[in-house]
Amino acid sequence: MDWWLLTFFLGAILSLFLPEVPAIYQLFLLLCLAIGFYTKNKLRYSAGICFGALWILTQAYLYQHQLPIDFIDKMQRKQLLVVEGQVLTLQVMQVQPTTTLNKGEIGNVVAKEHQETKRFNFLVSKVNQQQLSKPFIIRLSWQKASLAVAQGQRLYLNVKLKPAHGLANIGTFNYLSWLKSHNIVATGYVINPRKKPKENLNSLAKGNSLAEVNSLKKVSTERKKNRLLIETSTIRQQLFAQYQKLAPKHTLSPILFALAFGERSLLDPAHWQVLQATGTSHLIAISGLHIGLLAGSAFFMAMLFLKNLPLTNPRWQGLNIRYFAIAISVLLATSYAYLAGFSLPTQRALVMLNLYWFSRLAGIKLSSKRLVLLTIFALLMFSPFSLLTASFWLSFYAVAIIFVTLWRFSSWLAMGSSVWRFFKGLFIIQVALTVMLMPISAFFFQQISLVSLLANIIAVPWMSAISIPSALLSVLLMPLNEQLAQWSMMISLQSLSWLWFYLELLSKQNHAIISLSMVQQTLVLIIGVFIFVLFYLAPFYWSRRVKQGVFILLISMPMLGFLGLVLKDPHDQNSDVASKAEHNFTPWQVVFFDVGQGLSVLVKRNKHAILYDTGAAYPSGFTLSEAVILPYLQYSAIEQLDKVILSHSDNDHAGGIKSLLVNIIINEIISNDESIFKATDTTSIKPTLTKPPISILTNLPRSNPSLTACLPERSFTWQGLSFDILWPLAQKSAEDSVSQGKERNIGKQKNDDSCVILISDSQGNKLLLTGDISSKVERQLLRLYPQLSVDILQVPHHGSKTSSSQAFLRQLSPEIALVSAGYLNRWYMPVAAVRRRYHDENIQLLNSAELGQVIITFDESGISRQTYVQDLRPFWFSH
Repeated sequence: MDWWLLTFFLGAILSLFLPEVPAIYQLFLLLCLAIGFYTKNKLRYSAGICFGALWILTQAYLYQHQLPIDFIDKMQRKQLLVVEGQVLTLQVMQVQPTTTLNKGEIGNVVAKEHQETKRFNFLVSKVNQQQLSKPFIIRLSWQKASLAVAQGQRLYLNVKLKPAHGLANIGTFNYLSWLKSHNIVATGYVINPRKKPKENLNSLAKGNSLAEVNSLKKVSTERKKNRLLIETSTIRQQLFAQYQKLAPKHTLSPILFALAFGERSLLDPAHWQVLQATGTSHLIAISGLHIGLLAGSAFFMAMLFLKNLPLTNPRWQGLNIRYFAIAISVLLATSYAYLAGFSLPTQRALVMLNLYWFSRLAGIKLSSKRLVLLTIFALLMFSPFSLLTASFWLSFYAVAIIFVTLWRFSSWLAMGSSVWRFFKGLFIIQVALTVMLMPISAFFFQQISLVSLLANIIAVPWMSAISIPSALLSVLLMPLNEQLAQWSMMISLQSLSWLWFYLELLSKQNHAIISLSMVQQTLVLIIGVFIFVLFYLAPFYWSRRVKQGVFILLISMPMLGFLGLVLKDPHDQNSDVASKAEHNFTPWQVVFFDVGQGLSVLVKRNKHAILYDTGAAYPSGFTLSEAVILPYLQYSAIEQLDKVILSHSDNDHAGGIKSLLVNIIINEIISNDESIFKATDTTSIKPTLTKPPISILTNLPRSNPSLTACLPERSFTWQGLSFDILWPLAQKSAEDSVSQGKERNIGKQKNDDSCVILISDSQGNKLLLTGDISSKVERQLLRLYPQLSVDILQVPHHGSKTSSSQAFLRQLSPEIALVSAGYLNRWYMPVAAVRRRYHDENIQLLNSAELGQVIITFDESGISRQTYVQDLRPFWFSH
């Protein structure tokens, strides 16, 4: 059985490596193959591979076909949809500012601003008054919400939707995989109808009385209005709202909400900085640790209580009190998981807990290995896309490490008194988890904490003994007595305050957390495998000295090679010089980021980089430079930017400059907008702490770059590449000028002011970056540079109808044109007419909305390209 479960899990993993979900007939063939294997005794246990792959791929097929085709068509045409359904997400109520509580003991007050934008998952049961045969889940945002949204409410909403989609760049968070793991098939936003809808009064008045006209107007208004259908919210939402009102307004109150309800949206960047730097993020969300702690404590307390009850009735004495204790343990654990919204970590913990208690009650002896395999199997049956989450792998890997550690060091842990055995077990398990979780943390989060052991060795027992129980007790006491509940909250907050002081000290240490490039992640993984073999498997080889020597030699040789590769000075140019001497040409790359309806291009050569445009920034604080550019720079081990070129001042091109300035060294900014000097004043800008930026991780100083105008006379050579600035001209006639005098320096730059740059190498390869220029500037460029031709073209203005003229494309005659556009953007860019022009000129048009990130490589063999969807991450779940 163990082998079959293991092969089922292996088949589920292998199914993730397919580039696309198979068609229905292919799934049927796989089912026949699985049945055929199962009927053969010798192949029966291997049939689990087919069944595992079949199950995951079938669920993927069903996911892709949840949305009716006619609804998808309406989404693509950006039609307004009217949906009815239920709110699934716990909502944070508005928190009013209060005064400081017990200064010196509890902490300072946090005044949370009311978030006007609501974000929630929504279970849709009706679309345009049409009842669905099977509801589906969408994710909505609602700016200036007219209703107090709460979990469990049924709402009638006007929305605009898109099928599930996300930015596709390597080294960054994959939003689409996250949506799939939560079974969300579409995203969108709520439309707030106009207060006074425009009605054609004449058409209403024809053939109708005044009363009928008023009635029709009222009905029309009601149809457009977002409204509440059923007000009743869930018990969880009601408890959370009450808990939020009772909780002291303390800097650590958001952590209290996370411990009690699994609600982490109120944690601010400063909280995340400390938690990530100390490797204690796992402690502030309801997970297996919390469920296991509660279940175990409830069982032993129930046993102690029931054993001491004065039960004299023979009928009571004949009952097995263990059954009651187990029932109480499961009930409380399930209730706690409900408070957390039955998140994936709590689901895993509940499945394992129920399997364990069931085996005890049924008298079935389950080994640790079989318990883990059965838990994985059950979870994949209930939640197949949990395979796509990092928490799935982290939790099961941690459980496996705990079991293997207890087995490996069982003899040593059995020696000494019970107290000494307890502390030995706590220490060895924490050391094992800290060391062995580093490789998988490096793989998923591109960073490791060097103070994690010091933090967790104190934080885990402290929170398990005081903070978590008191937080949970406050929830249990709240319906009975609010004063007692507040008293319990104060105990939890006070314990968290003392612990937080310790964690903050650790997080402020130099190199408390280290950011890793892709090569360094690989090194950490190899070292992790080496340590696992050395400490867990090597004892089997101590008696065989020859095998031991061969084994260590085989392991050490590749490790030394990787170590030399990673520890090589990133600024050492000797290898590059040798490469030039041998090949006479150093390859260089151009990375076209997928930043939605914006633009950002990175030019790389010899471990140096220049960035052209930064993508957009949004009022919520989200920036594409933080979400896309900085993670990729970290992934590629680029620690500074030699230059940042801003084509013009539009937000979708220059919005991310501020966050770049505070997170990475920039030596020079090239821009014609002097207001960029205001952006270089980073004293009021806070670093990105939701994921610690490079500047914090490596203690780099903040940028203080020079500012250079983008003018033809400022053309330059960089790393052997020529950067010729073709536009804008230094002096233009009044008729041709797009922005004059103060307009250029103070006013907002227009699209035709974009900095147009031609990049060329010694082999004659040419790339043209055009920003947002229109056909008017295109004609000027053709007049000024009649011999201009390129190999790669950045499509002007995202493929708008005002750009990419036929004459421009015919003269440039590029091999590849890249357009940076948002998925189903409101302007339909690149427009159909522009697509036809590129097709007519036999120019390959690559759209970031369809292919994700595109990397163009120039080397001796010519020009090659890689796209995220087709080459970099060609897996069905990531695009």
